[in-house]
Amino acid sequence: MPASTYAEYTLAELLGWPLLHFVWQGALIASICAILLAVTRNARPQLRYALACTAMLACLLWPALGIVQQWQEPQTINLETAIQLAGKASISLDLVWVRQSLLAAQIEAWLPLVVTLWSMGVLLMLMRLALGLLWVYRLGQHGNDIAVLTQQWQARTNQLAYQFAIRRQVQVKFQKDLLSPVTYGCIKPVVVMPASLLTGMPPDMIEALLAHELAHIKRWDYVVNLLQNLVLSLLFYHPAVWWISKRIDAERELIADDMAAAMLGQTRPLARALQVLDKLQIAAMPQAAMAASGGDLLSRIKRLVRPDSQPWHWKMAAPVLGIAAALLLVLQTQVNATPESSEPSVPSAPVAAAKAEPVTHISAYVKTSSEHVLVVDEQSGKVLLEKNADTIVPIASISKLMTAMVTLDAKLDKDEAITISKEDVAGWHTNQVKLQPGTVLSRQTLLELALIPSSNAAAKALARTYPGGKPAFVAALQSKTASLGLQATHLEEAAGISPNNRSNARDIALLVKAAASYPELRKLASRSEGSYTVAGLSYDYQSTNSLTASKDWDISISKTGYSKIAGRCLTMRTTIAGKPVIMVLLNAKNSDVRTDDVMHIRTALETAKPG
Repeated sequence: MPASTYAEYTLAELLGWPLLHFVWQGALIASICAILLAVTRNARPQLRYALACTAMLACLLWPALGIVQQWQEPQTINLETAIQLAGKASISLDLVWVRQSLLAAQIEAWLPLVVTLWSMGVLLMLMRLALGLLWVYRLGQHGNDIAVLTQQWQARTNQLAYQFAIRRQVQVKFQKDLLSPVTYGCIKPVVVMPASLLTGMPPDMIEALLAHELAHIKRWDYVVNLLQNLVLSLLFYHPAVWWISKRIDAERELIADDMAAAMLGQTRPLARALQVLDKLQIAAMPQAAMAASGGDLLSRIKRLVRPDSQPWHWKMAAPVLGIAAALLLVLQTQVNATPESSEPSVPSAPVAAAKAEPVTHISAYVKTSSEHVLVVDEQSGKVLLEKNADTIVPIASISKLMTAMVTLDAKLDKDEAITISKEDVAGWHTNQVKLQPGTVLSRQTLLELALIPSSNAAAKALARTYPGGKPAFVAALQSKTASLGLQATHLEEAAGISPNNRSNARDIALLVKAAASYPELRKLASRSEGSYTVAGLSYDYQSTNSLTASKDWDISISKTGYSKIAGRCLTMRTTIAGKPVIMVLLNAKNSDVRTDDVMHIRTALETAKPG
């Protein structure tokens, strides 16, 4: 991470994202492996074993590479930290905004729990592996229940080891409580044989099992098995890793079978020995040991006795579905934050002319859910934070602030009764207020409904009854826009339904400042609820900004907006740390993440120290 980059860095993000991405990565690796194994089903088991081991190695390296990339990529900070840094005169701050999807924000909140559960699982798996190693070690230490026969079979084992060109000393022991041959150890390998085999099998079958175990020793399979179990311990949560491990075990046993049969010059003794092991109903062996009963015994017996080729079966094409599912997950999980631009989005903090402090230049990567953000100190006019503040976008119902100002500027009779028309109720409307054609309400009530629950019908009725009708109202909108110096703003209707009602965050901040000069707007646009009466019946409504109902907030102007194109928008004038602040947030994915951004901004302003 570059020294000039400021970031919040957590272990949860470092490990969490690679672990989650491995869900689709593991599925993709296993699917490709399954297809290759199906294609090479009649090839030598050495090739299939190599393919499965390569797949297991890929399962380890891919998330490891993800961790490295996560470490090297610039980490992100939240809005609180960004504002605190921007307020320090000793820091020259350039913000690089990163886009974080809704899914990413939701998942990121769970990353600490994911990493914690994963860590616990790894610990349990490592304990399981350690207990298996301890069991095998003690098994070898307490073996050799039949010393005389052990000496005889040790001599035969030495002969077989010489034939396999094994230079290490291989020790053979017999254990009464064991049901299947077990091999462990790397430098000084030990083969522990069940004592029951001495009475249940003829010597040639026991010799075949010994040859099988020596084949494992020759290939250093015990080392591979340990590494394999370490990967299983780290990636225990993915079924694909277990499946690949099972395929490695199966192919490893086939290779050992082939090597043993080639050494003995015949396959039948080994096949008969495996059949006896199958009938003994072998108990499960710890994963730290190599057992002759590993793999699918029945298929191994059939292969030794009758090595027929395997025909193609339609089920072998099933991994193609796995690849398709993995690719679909790729599209759904590309949620890591990505830079939106490399241009500075916050001007460097000013430095005092006299005795200026040394300035530290910092590039900060900041994550936010809203696509466009502007935070302004209204008293000083200082921009505390901005993100794409000059981008012109649809603003939806924020347009109603201008509708209210134009209506108030006309000084019309607030008590005048206005009848709702069919034209007013046409189109999309809020679920809170469903005005019907013929409903009679005062202009004051319509103004309240347009600002607080954001009724489109109310805003359209105000424009329709404006002196001169809608054409005159639109002209007044545009005239007001020009008088306020809103150069990036274009409004062509009252409710904000049209995607052509467009502006940018900087103009909206000026709009809010102008709206705050209207006492009536400060009163209405800060209310959290209200009611209106129709035909003697009272109907309640709430503000579309839930923060207006909170006692923790001092809001004097508030207006939300929403459309599929504009997203969730919010602008408000509020007092934080004793100072009036104007916030503009445009195009958030939903109201919750938009509110999260607002809460981060307030926390930062409350805790920020003067530069």
